[in-house]
Order: sequence, then structure tokens, then C-alpha cells
Amino acid sequence: MNPPLSTSPEPAADPASPEHEALAQRRAALSLRDSHLRSVIKAVSWRLIGTIDTMVISYAWTGQGGKAIAIGGSEVLTKIGLYYLHERVWARVPLGTMRQISTFSQDQAMPAAELRDSNLRSLLKAFSWRVVGTIDTILVSYFWTKDVRKALIIGGTDVLTKVFLYYLHERAWARIPLGTIRRYFRRDESVPEVAGSR
Repeated sequence: MNPPLSTSPEPAADPASPEHEALAQRRAALSLRDSHLRSVIKAVSWRLIGTIDTMVISYAWTGQGGKAIAIGGSEVLTKIGLYYLHERVWARVPLGTMRQISTFSQDQAMPAAELRDSNLRSLLKAFSWRVVGTIDTILVSYFWTKDVRKALIIGGTDVLTKVFLYYLHERAWARIPLGTIRRYFRRDESVPEVAGSR
């Protein structure tokens, strides 16, 4: 005669076990997104780099320092806002999403302590921002030069330099774990401490 089947529930995972702690750490890390403050600081730091680059390109194609400064200065006003909105859109894509959907990613099981923007995510952000940024650069350049050809040349050159510079900017910020800004300024005490973050 077969023994009766047990109907008692399986024992719950031990909350103190290393496996449970690692899973909790990973879930905490994946729940983190860029804060508004981090997006603002990134927008300002990128604008400093981007404005210098735009002024150099504008001067190279117009030969006029005044117009180069005007184009670069105008972009400060337009692009900080655009960059902030771009960051907020990407902040809605949880950290680790690119690794999970990428068929060639080798770090899908990356420990929570090491979760940061992947190279693929940084590259996609560089290209998506370049679409927005180039359109803005062409419009601003045309406003000051009244020359469609020069505006398109400035915007086209911008694509070549800015994708590379933006990617490096993203990789530099990827070294600062999510939640660091909020903890530093004590704006959100509920931000989980992910092991290994700084």
C-alpha cells in the first residue's frame, strides 16, 4: 500500500541563508533607478563637455568666434532640459534590462554588488541621445548662421564626435552605483545599501 501523500507546505527558504541574501541584494539593486538629482548632475556635467565640443566644431566651420559662442551658449539652454528628459526616459528602464534581453551578454547572472549600466546600454543611450541632440544642434546652428548647409555640416560633425564623447561620459557615470547620489545628499534614507557600492 502506497504511503499517503504529504499535504504539508514545503519549508520556506531560510532568510538568513546566503542564497536568500544574494537574491534580496539583486532585487534591491534592480529596483534602483536614476534619481532626479543624479539626472540633473549628469545633465550639467555632459553639457560642459558638449558645449566645448560644439563651440570648437562651430568655429571650425564658420570661422567666427562670436557665432561659435552663440551656438554653444544657446545649446546650454536647450540641451540641459532635453538631456534631463532623455535621462528620465531611460530611468524607466530598470538596471540590468539590457543584460536580460541581450542574447550575447555573458553577465546576466552578475552579482547585485556589480550591477551597473552595461556597455550595450551606454551605447544605446549614446545613439538615442545623438538623434535628439543632433536635431537640436542643427536648429540652433541654423538660427545663428541662417545657412542650411553650414547647420547640417555642424550637426553632422557633431554626430561623429558626440557619440564617442557621450559613451565615455556614460561609462564614467556607470562607475558610480545607483543610489550613491541620494545617500550622499541624504535625500532618500530608504535607498537600499547594495553591498560593494560606493
